[in-house]
Amino acid sequence: MTILILGGTGFIGSRLTERLVSRGHKVVCFDLYPDYPKVSHLNDVVVRVGDVTHVEDLIDAIQQYSVQRIVNLAYILPPESEEKLQLAVRVNLMGMNNVFEAARLTGIKRVVYASSIAVYGLQSSYGNRPVTEEDDCYPETVYMAHKLWNEFMARKYMDRYGMIIPGLRIANVSGPGRTKGFSAWQGRCIDNLAIGKPATMLSRRDQILLIIYVDDTAELFAKLCLAETLNHAVYNSLAYSVTAQELVDRIKSVLPDAEIDFNEAAPDQPNIYLWSTERIERDLGMQLPPIETTIKRHIDEARRLQSL
Repeated sequence: MTILILGGTGFIGSRLTERLVSRGHKVVCFDLYPDYPKVSHLNDVVVRVGDVTHVEDLIDAIQQYSVQRIVNLAYILPPESEEKLQLAVRVNLMGMNNVFEAARLTGIKRVVYASSIAVYGLQSSYGNRPVTEEDDCYPETVYMAHKLWNEFMARKYMDRYGMIIPGLRIANVSGPGRTKGFSAWQGRCIDNLAIGKPATMLSRRDQILLIIYVDDTAELFAKLCLAETLNHAVYNSLAYSVTAQELVDRIKSVLPDAEIDFNEAAPDQPNIYLWSTERIERDLGMQLPPIETTIKRHIDEARRLQSL
């Protein structure tokens, strides 16, 4: 099977590319500014320069490589999405809709896309309980609203054209080298600690964080892309739910000498921090390893990237 990944050489996309290739699929990585080294070591990968805001670029790639399924990870993240409003509309709204429309026009029935924890808005809208996919959403930022609109349009395409377009509402993705997004600091802390530098958690000790490692995120996208049947249009991703203090304690169980401070003046996390993962556990049969195992993976990879 040939699978088109928009943002295929990016932070999550390159890991998803690796997983799909390892399962015997051909991948076309579609990026406006490709990071070629991320996928240059892989066979059966084509890197195609293209722009999701140009539907003709998408259709050309689909037809040239006989694409059968699509995963869209191309998006403008905050804070850029809150500052460059016209660009965010072009990429996040029209870009995503171009993907749906290009798939429809070329007969592709399965499109998977990245939604976000952000669609729910703030935890205060739900009280002190886990939020489920059946709850109403209350977005408060441009990015939040764009993700919710993507979900609305995906359902329209599913209802009208019989397509299968699951969205993955991703928790805060952590991993070595992440530079974009408001939650990138979580990964940077472990990156620094892995090479012996001190780090500061940009949160209070009691702030609850919902975190998923980049490799586990990529695996969820792979499963949504390849599953024979899916029962729902949206899924909350798996995630570790820990306070900042608990995360530090877990890190120190792996790195006892780690120097870690907190920012006790930090505001509340601008997302929900309690949610249900029952749906995705049931439908995809996947659970996360112990968080200490994931922290160790992160540390080891961060050290390899620094040649340590």
